[in-house]
Formats: sequence, structure tokens, C-alpha cells
Amino acid sequence: RPEFALRNIPLSRREMRKLVGLLIIPFLLATPILAASLGISPSYTELQVPGNGSATANFKVHYFSGDLQISLVDIPLRVEPETIHIDAANNPADVQLTIYGDELLGSQVYDGYVRFLGMTGGSVAVAVKVKAKVTNVVEQQPIPVPTPTPEPNPSTSPGLLGFAWYVYTVIGLIIAAIVVVIVARRRY
Repeated sequence: RPEFALRNIPLSRREMRKLVGLLIIPFLLATPILAASLGISPSYTELQVPGNGSATANFKVHYFSGDLQISLVDIPLRVEPETIHIDAANNPADVQLTIYGDELLGSQVYDGYVRFLGMTGGSVAVAVKVKAKVTNVVEQQPIPVPTPTPEPNPSTSPGLLGFAWYVYTVIGLIIAAIVVVIVARRRY
């Protein structure tokens, strides 16, 4: 009974180099491309903004160099600056945001996000959303008490999705290697 191994396949040096090259190519293609990275801290902020004034929020930007576009999601207030150039590739950089209140909206509590878009070459390279609770306070208007809403329970965690990608990649590489060995073996 013959063993299934490469040593049983008579290959010339040139053919062996081709085979090794074919086996290495999937590994080279499977390596992730280094993408831009962006880290923002803190991951949560809570502010009270006077309806006729403003409040500031301080953040630290990590691992990113380029233009940073800043906006509010699900919070109908204005934020400045909207775009800044940042160089935090080696050292964290401080960013101070000013959020302006709006008397016309009345006293309201808004649960939303501060969105940071890392721009390189005119397109979005990376995005981070920081959870924010912003209270727009108007004088002589009580702040409504928000009713708690249950948070949805995700069925799979993001960590497992990343792990599954690696498992499927390894399985694909093993299948590709087996196919290459079978094809090389049938030639002789």
C-alpha cells in the first residue's frame, strides 16, 4: 500500500519549484493587507449642552494620520470642527469637539454616536463610532425621563466572525494543496 506523500511523486527540480510556488501562492494571497487604523478614546461620552450655548468633549485619537471628518449620528445638534487634519500614527493626539445646543428642540436627551471618518486619498479608509448621550437643556423646560429600551442581543460576536474567516482560509488552503498534489500525481 503506497503512502500518500510528495516523496512518492517523481518530480524534477523545475517541477518541484512550480509545485512549491503553487503551494506558497495561496498563503501570500491569504495574508491581510495592512489597512489604515483608527482608535478613539473614550468609547463613551455623556454631555449636557445648554440650549443657547455649547459644551466640549475631549477625545484622544490613536494610530491614524490624515483628515478626520467628525459628525453626530442620531443627535440633531451641530458639532465643530467638522474636519481636522491629524497626525497620530506614533503618538496619540488630543481632539476637542464643541457641540452646540438648540433652543428650538427643547429639553431632550439624545442617545446616538459621534462618528469619526478617517479619510485618505479622498475616500473613507476607516470609521469609528463613539456612543454618546447628549442632553439639550433649555431653561424652564424639564428634561424628559427616557424610558429604557432593551438592547438587541447579537447572535454572533464580532470576535467569532473574525475567527471563522481564518478557519475558512486555512480549510481553503488545505483543499488547494490537496488538489495540487493530486493533479501533480496524476501527471506521472
